[in-house]
Amino acid sequence: MNEIKWLGEENILGQDIWRKKYKYNDETFKEWLDRISNDDPLLKEAIVNKEFIFAGRILANRGLHKLGRKITYSNCYVLTPPEDNLESIFETAKKLARTFSYGGGCGIDISNLRPRGTTVNNSAMETTGSVSFMDLYNLTTEIIGQNGRRGALMLSLSIDHPDICDFIKIKGDLSKVQKANISVRMTDEFMEKVKKDELFTLKFEVLDTDQVVEKEVRAKELFKELARQNWNYAEPGMLFWDRISNWNLLSEDENFEFAGTNPCAEEPLPAGGSCLLGSLILPSFLNERKDEFDFERLKKAVRIGVRALNNVLDEGLPLHPLEEQRESVADWRQIGLGILGVGDLLIHLDLRYGSPESIEFCDTLGKIIIIEALKESALLAKESGSYPKFDLETILKSPFLIENSDEEVMELIKKYGLRNSQLLTIAPTGSIGTMLQISTGIEPNFAFSYTRKTESLHGEDVFYEVFAPIARRYMERYDIQNVEDLPESFITAQNLDPVERLEMQAAWQNRIDASISSTVNLINKTTTEEVENIYLKAWELGLKGVTVYRSGCAREGILTLEDEAAEETAKLSRGELKRIAEDTIYYPKNLRIGCGKLKVMIGYSPSENKIQDLYVIRSGSGGCEKNIQAVAIFMSGMLRLGGNLFMLEKSIEGISGCPAFAGGNAVGRKLSKGDTCPLAILNILKEFEDEMGLKDYEAAQVFIKQKEEKFNEEVDELHRHEAICPECGEKLEISGGCYSCRACGYSKCD
Repeated sequence: MNEIKWLGEENILGQDIWRKKYKYNDETFKEWLDRISNDDPLLKEAIVNKEFIFAGRILANRGLHKLGRKITYSNCYVLTPPEDNLESIFETAKKLARTFSYGGGCGIDISNLRPRGTTVNNSAMETTGSVSFMDLYNLTTEIIGQNGRRGALMLSLSIDHPDICDFIKIKGDLSKVQKANISVRMTDEFMEKVKKDELFTLKFEVLDTDQVVEKEVRAKELFKELARQNWNYAEPGMLFWDRISNWNLLSEDENFEFAGTNPCAEEPLPAGGSCLLGSLILPSFLNERKDEFDFERLKKAVRIGVRALNNVLDEGLPLHPLEEQRESVADWRQIGLGILGVGDLLIHLDLRYGSPESIEFCDTLGKIIIIEALKESALLAKESGSYPKFDLETILKSPFLIENSDEEVMELIKKYGLRNSQLLTIAPTGSIGTMLQISTGIEPNFAFSYTRKTESLHGEDVFYEVFAPIARRYMERYDIQNVEDLPESFITAQNLDPVERLEMQAAWQNRIDASISSTVNLINKTTTEEVENIYLKAWELGLKGVTVYRSGCAREGILTLEDEAAEETAKLSRGELKRIAEDTIYYPKNLRIGCGKLKVMIGYSPSENKIQDLYVIRSGSGGCEKNIQAVAIFMSGMLRLGGNLFMLEKSIEGISGCPAFAGGNAVGRKLSKGDTCPLAILNILKEFEDEMGLKDYEAAQVFIKQKEEKFNEEVDELHRHEAICPECGEKLEISGGCYSCRACGYSKCD
């Protein structure tokens, strides 16, 4: 077998990801498989069968230490939180740089640092506050490279810290902390006060000066500001810290404490903690007909995954960058076995994502996975001993264990202990899911169709409508022509109820002892009040963390500041076409005209929050297809030259009605709005802008009307002064918005 057969001949993107991210130099697929499995036959078989796969760090780096490469296998670390002094603050920056140089991402909690304005015993007299030191860690992240990409950083602060207002607003400053994710450590006390609209005390005790800083704020107002920042900038995320602390195997162990989370927040970890990740590929456990789930094969894969991650943990102990990391990993032995493909799995089983039936089924899967993971960890403890900090008495009191075990599990733990203090997590799995062409993590599919442009095959731009494999196979099997006609189970992130998304995460979180990386995608029209309700509901459902991403939010504008396309746009000369943004997604819209049925593909860029492009493809029979394609091309060209929908409307307003439209309407056919094809296309674009919450049309309409009014005033002024040429003094002619002088050739167009 080679990578082409493993990933699929048509999966060119997946093959590119494997070759560029995971293979080492010129190794073959077999050599890669031998390296990452360490020649374990059961593990190798599970990877080949796409039942289990390691996370990216392990896929890329395992075994390279034999070649002298100092690269960690861990995706994520949490550093010891800096103490409230300059030495510790800068020592943490040093540790951060060291960890980045080995390829790991980091989380740092800065809640120990005194707030702005408090006394310090140096020449500054008072401190600039905890938030000011975020720039230091941000700069460290920016300058330490990791083979062509920057490191990943999470900075967190407790909700009761007096600097919390500065912290949650920092992303609004485009010059501040753009190389890190930020999250707030929420408490149950604060959330209860939000519900009751009560006052909440921000408090910090400065140990070396005995100074106590206290501020009272209205909890609901602070919560509203958090929601507003999320609505506008997609940060900070929320970490529900009491749930993190109380729902795990170590919740009753007074000697254990979480210090923070990794950058994607699926791994709460102690000081110096690290975690190795791998995932079960859930759709692979379906039978050949894809209508029944093989629970026994899943159980076997769980055992293989737990054992494989423990082997990697032992092998990678010397490869952690810092001594505190090597000690913490040896003491607590956290692993993170997760899942991916939930969205695809539910489609195969004809279960709508978020429905009660789908949540019940996922809860069943989660219970099986945690029980098997606990069993295997106990059996590994029998072979190699429990993790050094294991305390049987406190483990047996854990509410998480009591909820997620059976009699056999309890007996095994009492007899042998556990090899790991943490077992399950759900990571984003973005690159892995994309490589394997399945949905990622616990997320629904983002979209089932998109358009891909190629130049190399034909020497010119050619567009192909591409369908996600799960959608393509279904459409071919049942002779479905349009994505819109897929069954209800084919749900996407765009049309999923956010509450159902939260309920799905809550079901999995009940079975996961670590956490879940989670972003709730929202449409542009979502209000700040709706964001508030999402966060409140997430806390009530027992989630450990969540954030939101609203399409078209200001955060997308920030991201484009670093985008080459934005730079190119700024340099466009008059008459040059703007390049279509790389993240452009094409949305299909049906066009029913007087003489046929076509489809308008609208290219929208989330990063630029604008329509980028459009074209037309046949979706039925009839229609003057080539003429309509030409119209769409000209419209697209005008948009890429800096035009807008109002300009398009002005350019076609003089076209008389089409007889085919008139005839179709006369016999009662349901046609697209408009009386000509160009106007029908324009109306579809207007509707799309409205759906996405864009304001380009309205803004352009106001702007151009203002320009027309100004122009008319200037014309009136010229008429009052007999429109004299400023060059030669002859009378000017006015035509089509231009002034021209036949005598000397002077001209001016508005």
